[in-house]
Amino acid sequence: MPALLEASKPLSILASGLSLSSTPWVATVVLSVVVGAAGTIHYASPQRLTGVLVVAMADVKKTYLEAVENGALCASDTHIAEKFSNLQLEVSTIRQAFLISSLSHYAMLCDVLKGRTFTILHCIHELHELGTHIEILKESQLREIASRCFATQTTPSPTSVVWF
Repeated sequence: MPALLEASKPLSILASGLSLSSTPWVATVVLSVVVGAAGTIHYASPQRLTGVLVVAMADVKKTYLEAVENGALCASDTHIAEKFSNLQLEVSTIRQAFLISSLSHYAMLCDVLKGRTFTILHCIHELHELGTHIEILKESQLREIASRCFATQTTPSPTSVVWF
């Protein structure tokens, strides 16, 4: 029976009218909101997104140049070359605007309020689309080359036919 009384001690403490203080809960909620807001501001900051944009542009440029070298893209693909050129110009413009606004915290805040974050996110999305399109062209060319090689290997040559 003493074990049962000891086990009910924590329940008797709660039942004795001692309530949990609301201060730790409020502090936890406020801290969670502040951390969430800071994370969102960091994620949406043009400073971070411009770095992501530059890396995405470098990746697409590498993919584009590899596709040109491998022959997946040729002179007849003017649409892709034009889109790539336009995106390079847009990335350069965004990067220049970021560098100018990075000199002042007020200017960086104004960039966020003006919606520059969405412009950068849209440009990153377009870069990923172009990179994916180029990758698809490269893969289809590789598949075509592989199928041609397989077709030449499986067709018997006239000298390899043996008559019995």
